[in-house]
Amino acid sequence: MLSLERKKELYAVCTKYDVIIIEDEPYWYLQFPSAATREAESRGHDTPRSGPPYKPTSSSRYPFLDSLLPSFTTIDIDGRVIRLDTFSKTVAPGCRLGWVTAQPAIIERYVRISETSTQQPSGFVQSLVAELVIGPQPEAKAAFARATLKGTGQEFSGWQMDGWVRWLEGLRGSYERRMIRMCQLIDSGTYEIKTGSFIRPSAAVDEDWGIVTKTKLISYEWPRGGMFVWLRVHFETHPLWNSKSSTGGAIDGLTLSTALMMYLTVKPYLVLVASGAMFSATPQIRVENGWAYYRLCFAAETDENIDSSSQRFVEGVQKFWRVKSVQEIEKLVDSFPHVSSMESLAESMGQMGTWLGC
Repeated sequence: MLSLERKKELYAVCTKYDVIIIEDEPYWYLQFPSAATREAESRGHDTPRSGPPYKPTSSSRYPFLDSLLPSFTTIDIDGRVIRLDTFSKTVAPGCRLGWVTAQPAIIERYVRISETSTQQPSGFVQSLVAELVIGPQPEAKAAFARATLKGTGQEFSGWQMDGWVRWLEGLRGSYERRMIRMCQLIDSGTYEIKTGSFIRPSAAVDEDWGIVTKTKLISYEWPRGGMFVWLRVHFETHPLWNSKSSTGGAIDGLTLSTALMMYLTVKPYLVLVASGAMFSATPQIRVENGWAYYRLCFAAETDENIDSSSQRFVEGVQKFWRVKSVQEIEKLVDSFPHVSSMESLAESMGQMGTWLGC
């Protein structure tokens, strides 16, 4: 989501020091132009000011493609950009098929390496995707018509460019709609609101005063693209933060994060979140603050499930802040797979990408 101006600045630095740019763009077609405005509306803020929308110097004839923030390849005059794309995020997650855009000398080396290593991606998958996007190849068209359409005169010609762009635009629209629904529901539960009253002891007569406390539970920004919402959960506001455990240690952030993860997996919530601990670049980051983040996916569910699961997530977080028992927290942590002791928790959190199938 970097602006064209920022990309030009980075490209200039890479040119100065002769650095290759690898632009990994699995979500490039899934940009959400309405995210900033809808976020401001949901939170009662002023609509953020932004510059004029990006306009390419030449049109592709497809308004959808022209609306996307440009790639580094559009400013590459040295042949130093290697762009990676995939069909996995736009056609089928299991196809594991993508393509590389780069200067011919680099592509030639990629081909050499694949010939002596992976032997290319699955040929069956390549055939399926190629026929879906560009249609049957000339030598296969006659046999295809005879074998499957039995002389009806109909022939599948593939999506072609027009159909491919329509598919991408529709997919982006579906994901953007789900993202908006999920974020609106999460926004409704980012604070815990408590009300109460007390009597002023210094008052001449008994006088009740109303009290409202507002505790921040979640903070995040609406995603501008992709398939996920990243949240920071403020475990430091939980009533049991740094409470003494039964073993003499403290109920720290890693412990609370794991407990909440397990709390959300049981009825009535039944929500599985991905902990930031599994995405931490180093063990130190995982222990220090990786546990404070959760990743939620809005791309893999229907609109109806997005509403219900997002609501259950919010309700589960709210209810978790009412847990006052250290023993209940410890019981939740003990139910976490591969955890035999509190000392092994950090290591297990780092490995859980395996058992979650991520």
